[in-house]
Amino acid sequence: MLVKKMADYAASLGIETDVDATPFGNLGDRINHTDILLIGPQVRHLLKKFTAEYGEKIPVIQVMNMSFYALVKAKEIFDEAYSEYKQKTNS
Repeated sequence: MLVKKMADYAASLGIETDVDATPFGNLGDRINHTDILLIGPQVRHLLKKFTAEYGEKIPVIQVMNMSFYALVKAKEIFDEAYSEYKQKTNS
């Protein structure tokens, strides 16, 4: 549900996205096509691992806000991540 809401919200802003929920074991398949990696709050302990492994390839790696995640607030999650992406890539 969150994935669809985020994709719909991005589309309403005219931002082309490919939003997907991927098991961590399959992340390597998508790594070269990822600009933002969002981690669920329940696995926040993986942030350091993913930053160390993929930080050079993925501009934004962040843990989703627990309240936004629990309430499926796609707009807020997207806006937070996209804002950081724009800052880091000067877009």
